[in-house]
Amino acid sequence: MTTLSKRLTLVAEMIRPGRTVADIGGDHARLALFLVEQGVASRVIISELGDGPFTRAGRSLQENSCRGKIELRRGNGLQVLLPGEVDEVVVAGMGGDTIVDILSYDWDKAASFQHFLFQPMTKAKTVRANLAEQGWPIEDERLVREKNRIYIMIAARPGHSPYSLSTLELEVGPLILRAENELQREYIRGILHKLRTAHRQMIHSSRADITRAAAVDLENIGRLEEILNASHSEGHS
Repeated sequence: MTTLSKRLTLVAEMIRPGRTVADIGGDHARLALFLVEQGVASRVIISELGDGPFTRAGRSLQENSCRGKIELRRGNGLQVLLPGEVDEVVVAGMGGDTIVDILSYDWDKAASFQHFLFQPMTKAKTVRANLAEQGWPIEDERLVREKNRIYIMIAARPGHSPYSLSTLELEVGPLILRAENELQREYIRGILHKLRTAHRQMIHSSRADITRAAAVDLENIGRLEEILNASHSEGHS
């Protein structure tokens, strides 16, 4: 039986049961195997480009009895898929810029799939900014801690109505900003610490652009403090 890390367990939990799934950059095929073994997915297509990961995924599938429901394809991103071929697309374990590159290669083709799960390892705000620009609603955001790192999951679906996100919504996440649980609050405190550090470094500058940035940071610091204070009060009411 395939076991998953906490990071990939969260991915599996956010996949809608009974759907067909594409795992973009599936590497060792563990997520695909788990989804099929547990009956979460009826079929999984793994897209892998690199020689090493492609070989590792193929080896994992050869050793598993569920391989008949999993197809490994060599190629870049969504290019290995036919339009609308799967219901769910997972793009996890990549930087935000890479995720956007995969989507922007053909936004129309990307929009042919029903639902996306993103797990950006860096630059989550870049992913959110592009989703907003394309009009793709962010439906869910969750966090998970694995070892000493907090990972972000973003669920979105294709849409056609562009919208705006504030600086904090881009940086933290519009749903994470609700600070509904302790992990979200811890994540917000980490960003607050970074903003305070940056603000201290900027306040002695005479440059107008840096002065403006410092003012924006100060405003965002105040807003995050309000959010944390409000959530703390609610937790003790």
